[in-house]
Amino acid sequence: MTETHTAKPSLLRRIRRALVDEFTPRPEPRPAPPRKELLEGREAVGIIRYAVSNDSPEGGPTDDDLVIHIDTSVDGQHLTLPRTVRSPLFGPSAGRRLTGEQVVVRHTTLDPTYDNDVLVVGWPAEVARELRPFRPEGPGTLSYRIWSVLASLSFMIGWGGIVFIVPTACLLIGMLFIGHDLFDGFPGWMNPAVLFPASVVAIPLGFWLYAACAYRREQAQARIEAVPS
Repeated sequence: MTETHTAKPSLLRRIRRALVDEFTPRPEPRPAPPRKELLEGREAVGIIRYAVSNDSPEGGPTDDDLVIHIDTSVDGQHLTLPRTVRSPLFGPSAGRRLTGEQVVVRHTTLDPTYDNDVLVVGWPAEVARELRPFRPEGPGTLSYRIWSVLASLSFMIGWGGIVFIVPTACLLIGMLFIGHDLFDGFPGWMNPAVLFPASVVAIPLGFWLYAACAYRREQAQARIEAVPS
């Protein structure tokens, strides 16, 4: 009897604690210091230890968060400050290429739990190369520009087919019920019987041509970048 009596409150406490943990709102993350305060803060060298991939839609275009460790000392004792920043490189898992690289950062506190207290003021050279806008110069520039124009035109053809396929289908159905008199006086190419099949063909043809031209454009870009500056 005594064991049963003492076990019930413990079970009830566990249930109550589970309910409280489940329905208690999570605390809001501590906001990052203003940029002005960070620029006036301590400068240090950090190491990018690893990258964390974000789940959509929080990840956005950059997809990764970088965890930076800043090694410092307080009263002669070693202290590691973990900090997290958004990766500047675009593409899934692109931030992993920066693992192990050094960055120059500024921070305002020595609080190891203040995850947002960081501003990267010096990225590795790879980031500068990745973010530098591509300007075609030298051999292969003409080929790159031609394929770029053709890719843009092909993309417009594909999207034009998507835009026109629904209204032309509706006009074609209306023409079947009302008759051809509705389009008398219009040029032949504006007839829904012509526009609808043209739209159907334009969608796959346009996007296939876009993929082919974009591939050739990337090849031309790679040849330009391979030429030593």
